[in-house]
Amino acid sequence: MSTTLPKPRQLQRITALAHLDAEELRIEIENEQATINASSGSAVLGRAELSALLDSLARLTERLLQTLDVPIGVTVDQAAERLDVTTPTIRKWLKDGLLRRIEGRKPVEVDPRSVVELQRVLSKVRDSFPARQWSRALAAYLHDRDLQSQAWVAAGRGEFERGEFVER
Repeated sequence: MSTTLPKPRQLQRITALAHLDAEELRIEIENEQATINASSGSAVLGRAELSALLDSLARLTERLLQTLDVPIGVTVDQAAERLDVTTPTIRKWLKDGLLRRIEGRKPVEVDPRSVVELQRVLSKVRDSFPARQWSRALAAYLHDRDLQSQAWVAAGRGEFERGEFVER
């Protein structure tokens, strides 16, 4: 049984999907590491053993991503399928900045990490809001997330937690 190699464009699509899965794995590992570091209780595995396991998985993921480090993304169709929306929705989200595109690629390609990040947020929003309202709620959530990453917000939150209020 002979296997034929995929054509270059098919190989790019396969690589893009593998990259998407690797990004999803990396984000999942990062979230689990944050959970472990924040918890003080003991798990079935000891905290140190579980942390070592996640470190090992993180190194594996990094190697996979380095292997796949090519300037290609997923197609609009692939992103739409992963996010369970239509291709016009993906194009709108690219225009609105909810998804990032790979610059200089024709046809349009979507950054895999932005798809995975949006997929995680979208699942939470879909669970919490009725069908007609989740798109607006998603935009508000991402806007708030972006604001929270600003230094001035972190400084204000720190002042609030320390009880340092300034009346204006």
